[in-house]
Amino acid sequence: MSYTVWLPFIVFALCFPLYHTVYLSLTRRRPQVTKKGRINSCIASWLESTFEKGQYLLVVHQIRNMIMSITFLASTSILLVGFLLTYGLTNVGNNGLTTPGTIDYPGWLTFFTLTYSFLNLLLALRHFNNLTVLIRADPEVLEKVEGKPATSYLEKLFVHGSQRYMIGRRGFLYAMVVLFWYVDVWVFIGLTVLLTFILAYQHDF
Repeated sequence: MSYTVWLPFIVFALCFPLYHTVYLSLTRRRPQVTKKGRINSCIASWLESTFEKGQYLLVVHQIRNMIMSITFLASTSILLVGFLLTYGLTNVGNNGLTTPGTIDYPGWLTFFTLTYSFLNLLLALRHFNNLTVLIRADPEVLEKVEGKPATSYLEKLFVHGSQRYMIGRRGFLYAMVVLFWYVDVWVFIGLTVLLTFILAYQHDF
């Protein structure tokens, strides 16, 4: 296998899944270092304040706006995945049977990136739906079931949901960058590194 094939995969793996895994781990361990961690602290104070004031509907409305966005992105990603499998990555023979096409590295990387994005969006949807249901649960019962204060558990659901939502959104950005592999492999590598640098510099730290 030529280095122009395995090198783009290594760069992409370092910039997208590995970078974000390390970033979210750092956010959990040292929240004051990352912008996401500092925002999570502000969100925690906001949730605690709304719970104390009994403004549950305010939280639900805010989450529903995010759920609408997640639903749109998840639907779009699964449609694009279906399109790739039907027209981009497979061939239809004379007998009408679908057979795998030639190895299309950019196409398959786009497919797996969108699939990864879709799975993260589903997890985000799960966390936010649980939050909208459990927000009016009896705090004492919820604490007994989960083994932690109800407010802390609800904050955890929101944080996990927002993290998965972030990965799902960024998966679309990286999937679009993969398409530049069809132009030139070095253009793709350069744009992947550039996108990661912009996200890290302007949004993550």
